[in-house]
Amino acid sequence: MKQKQYLRSWGALLCLGLGFAFGPQASEALLPEWLQQVQQQKAIQPEQMLQVLEQQQASFGDWDNELQVEFLLQLSDVYESLGKHQQQFEVAERGLALLGERRTITTIDFWNNLGFSLEMQGQYQQALHYYLQASDLAAQLKAEKMHIEADINIAAIYSMQDKTQEALVLLKSSYDRAVQLRDPESLAYVNAELGLLYVGLGFDKEAIEFMEQALKAYETLGWQKDKMDVLFNLARSYSYTERYDEAMQSYDQLLQLAMAQQDQANLYFAYLGLASTSKDNGKLEGALAYIEKAEQYLPGLQSTYQNSTHHYEKALIYRELGQISLASQQLAQAEQSLSKEENNASQSSVLWILHLKAALEADSGRYQKAYEYLDQFFRGYHKLRNKEHELSVEKLRLGFDAERQQAKNELLAKDNELQALRLQEAERKRQNQWLWIGLFGCTSLVLLVLLLWQLARRQAQMQVQLLAQSESKELEK
Repeated sequence: MKQKQYLRSWGALLCLGLGFAFGPQASEALLPEWLQQVQQQKAIQPEQMLQVLEQQQASFGDWDNELQVEFLLQLSDVYESLGKHQQQFEVAERGLALLGERRTITTIDFWNNLGFSLEMQGQYQQALHYYLQASDLAAQLKAEKMHIEADINIAAIYSMQDKTQEALVLLKSSYDRAVQLRDPESLAYVNAELGLLYVGLGFDKEAIEFMEQALKAYETLGWQKDKMDVLFNLARSYSYTERYDEAMQSYDQLLQLAMAQQDQANLYFAYLGLASTSKDNGKLEGALAYIEKAEQYLPGLQSTYQNSTHHYEKALIYRELGQISLASQQLAQAEQSLSKEENNASQSSVLWILHLKAALEADSGRYQKAYEYLDQFFRGYHKLRNKEHELSVEKLRLGFDAERQQAKNELLAKDNELQALRLQEAERKRQNQWLWIGLFGCTSLVLLVLLLWQLARRQAQMQVQLLAQSESKELEK
């Protein structure tokens, strides 16, 4: 069985693009030029935009309420891009306090920011609370696009809590609504998220198809942050399916983009991915070098879950190198970091740590201890993935795939109907052309007959005149 849980958090993929997806909520005509600049550049140059906001913050008390709210929203978004999630949470709370009892599109933005900041700190249940509020308000305001985005956030939390079936139901609904909305941004989001979920279910082929569609969409939209997130997950999936060259190319592309934008978080994930793929491909020395490089950027993520992930990956590399003691040390650090996460939020991660523990104990010749860990692993796995759950998920997946195929067939049928109509139109035009040609021919023939008749008549008249003239001359003689 392949390890799947170490793909990046769904919320990161979604929330980095929210500023692009919906744009400023206040009228740009009423905003100062520097704040408009922040709106446009916050996801591209967050460090510089933070400096712009800090330079203006001294005048905060002189602004009206609307400008203060918009300032705090942009500051919260910038903190999100910089990975400063505690500051993001505090600023979003201030913004909500200024809004008071008002419930607007901006309220949804703040709730999403609160949810995302909590999600990145491992507080999934509290994050879910804000995402649910955002979804309900978006539905009330008939903001369908934001409703879809909020539901994708909720599905991300469900997935983190191993509620796979609920996540798939919600994503299926989001996909259907995005198709009806015909919005390329929403479709890009939902394709990316479905790709992640299908990876977790072990359906690698379908997952890659979804993520490749999302990548093309983000390239068209020009959203570099979201493109980098999808590149990471797509590369990870290539690696799972042993398409190592494609995986390394995707990670290298991610690395180049992260360097160009000085994105510390994506620099970490690029090096981590290169390390993992090198390990899977048997290039262990390269894998160790890459993960050491990634470790330089790890503190900036401020994520206990990612700390656990990192040390787990490093333990796998050390084990492959035969350095069991170092592998055990790394696994202990992974377990310590994971213990700080919410209960029931990372059950899959706990299982994989147990599985690796069993392998390390067996490598050290402590088979009884290895058996105990393996028994815990199977007990936990059976509880997490019972047969009824697997069958229900498979049934739901197949139903969704069938609906997608039906939609494709309907589109194909419509295309065929359109083609048939075009052929009928072409045939009708051809018949009309022949009709006009026939009419022209008949008219020309009639005119020709009339012309010949006129010529014959004139000749007859001339002959009569000549005959009359001849007779007249004879009489004169």
